[in-house]
Amino acid sequence: MSHKSKKRKSLLWFGLLVFVFGSLLGACSKTEDSNTAVIKTVLEHEFFGPDEKLMDLMWNPKYKTVVNDKEENKELDQYLEEKYGPYFTDNGLYLFVAAFGGTSYQTFAHDSGYTLNLKSVDAEQNKDLPNFYTFTAKVGYQKGDEKEKTGTVQGNVTFSENEKGEMTKFQYDGDDELRKILQD
Repeated sequence: MSHKSKKRKSLLWFGLLVFVFGSLLGACSKTEDSNTAVIKTVLEHEFFGPDEKLMDLMWNPKYKTVVNDKEENKELDQYLEEKYGPYFTDNGLYLFVAAFGGTSYQTFAHDSGYTLNLKSVDAEQNKDLPNFYTFTAKVGYQKGDEKEKTGTVQGNVTFSENEKGEMTKFQYDGDDELRKILQD
């Protein structure tokens, strides 16, 4: 075999190795990328608004009924299921909504005349617990003609091991007093 032929063969093997390793790395990061996209989507729902349809469904008495001394709002439940359901397990969605997920920041912003604008999201997968992520979000908030200010919201998310791309837990850990600011 000539020197040129050996060199060409070596280059082909090297190229094949680079391709195989690149494909493997890309496949490993797709799950991470889709989970990060899920986190970002939920934060977009939380921090763009206020969502006037959500506010109407929450506070307009025409959507509320009382059954067995318990208030129900089927339209609100359906709206939250459509908006957040694809990103949570059934129990995860229940826990998220029960902790005012999907409603508290929106409600405070609406009641105080603020608008919310998600600026950026940084989500990181835990190296030791691959279904566990932490996130930091930059959120713009503005009241009327005032200059927009920015707050930082941190939290953590646990994804289901069985249901790909669905969260079992979504929790806020801190928000630079954004919730308090929106309540004033």
